[in-house]
Amino acid sequence: MGRSLRAVVVVAVLAVVGCSVTVPGTPAPARGVPVADLPFDDAERILAEQMAIVRGWDACATLDVAAAERLTGAVAFSVRPVRGFDGCEVALEVAGTDRFSYVSVEAGEVEPGPGPDAEAGGRRFPAIAPADGAERRAECGYARPVGSGWGVLVRGEVVDDPAASCALARGYLAEILGRVDAPPRRAAAGTDPAFTIGGQDPCAALALLVPDAVDVTVTGPRRCGAGDVEVAFGLQQFETDVAGTVSRIPGGRLESVEESEAGCTVTRQASDTTLLAPSLPYLHRETLAVGAVDCDTARGHLARIESTLPGPATPATGALALGSLEGFPVAADVGAPFDPCATVGWSAFPADLRPAGIDPRPFPAPVDAGTLYRVGCDYASDAIASVLSWGPPTGGYSIDPAVRPGSATQFGGRPGLEHRSLQGQAPLCLSTMALGNGLASIVTLARDTRADLCAANRTVLETLAPLVP
Repeated sequence: MGRSLRAVVVVAVLAVVGCSVTVPGTPAPARGVPVADLPFDDAERILAEQMAIVRGWDACATLDVAAAERLTGAVAFSVRPVRGFDGCEVALEVAGTDRFSYVSVEAGEVEPGPGPDAEAGGRRFPAIAPADGAERRAECGYARPVGSGWGVLVRGEVVDDPAASCALARGYLAEILGRVDAPPRRAAAGTDPAFTIGGQDPCAALALLVPDAVDVTVTGPRRCGAGDVEVAFGLQQFETDVAGTVSRIPGGRLESVEESEAGCTVTRQASDTTLLAPSLPYLHRETLAVGAVDCDTARGHLARIESTLPGPATPATGALALGSLEGFPVAADVGAPFDPCATVGWSAFPADLRPAGIDPRPFPAPVDAGTLYRVGCDYASDAIASVLSWGPPTGGYSIDPAVRPGSATQFGGRPGLEHRSLQGQAPLCLSTMALGNGLASIVTLARDTRADLCAANRTVLETLAPLVP
């Protein structure tokens, strides 16, 4: 469900907590905020002070899921980061339909957009341009400017309905105005998981590496450079957002290397705190990137910074759960003899049908009252959409060709059923086999492939068959 995250440049906002701004909604630059011990020029020092405040704000903890549900009449199914550490959205769906809505809060540059201002709390809030990548969607948003062209951005989207999107954004801004004026602080650990790397100062890390740096450049709240050295912290789906070759390093974390004539940037997973969100096959990971003249130097710098990073944080009582908000059953809940998400995984599928990346993750499938199976897992790539499942042999969940369409066959020596069909113009194959105390089934729909889907299903089931008694 929902849409994929859009990877864009991290931008920043000056929040009112901890700076000289005392009147909500009154723009002013930061003054006197502690920053790294570097020789900033006046303009960069002001920017560094503002970024120090930004890093303390927790965008996800600013969200109000219940308010989003009241305004849309829909059910929230996911809370997930957008645009790195600096934004977060609630994704919602009207039950039994394909009607999706989204609300988000983020730190960003205030780029004027079309349409009238919004009014909330007796104040006016300017309309803003769509986020990068959203130009063709119905997204609508408003800003609370807070200084130097930055602001707190509140957006709404009701898919394919621009007017409803603007009404949603206005309503949500009014609902959470108190949190927009005084954003929750990251140090309060108000989300689960509670990401800690987002609060780290890249200029302080740079000062460890280049204490005599000159011409220091601050680029957003988590990127700082001087000369040939640059440091950046991020929160991203590592496999898809980081250029270069991704590999595992000792200890199991991921590393990407991007080398060019200008130098080398090494990006590394910076913590073991991860998040999996619905419909997005890659884990969100906290990352640290260091650019230098060559890769050995970058790795040496990176190791120095890693030794200073904080460990995981314990979420506060009542912290907002990130990721899926749906209660998916797991294998143990229903007595299944295997876990559709873990027993085989993507490695059981033909290589040309898998998502790109080093460890794409399937996601638990929803199980409703009319669902034939009891536990399942969604496998989605550019090529296919599949559901691998388990359930008891009742009703239409059967391998009997007299009960449901298909041809009798075997998978790994176990009796089964195979059925080819079309969903609209797209090829589809359903394959089911007797397994354990019930049935294992996989249904695969072609998205962008001419592969034989039943052959792909056979590969998965024959990989699974010997793993289950």
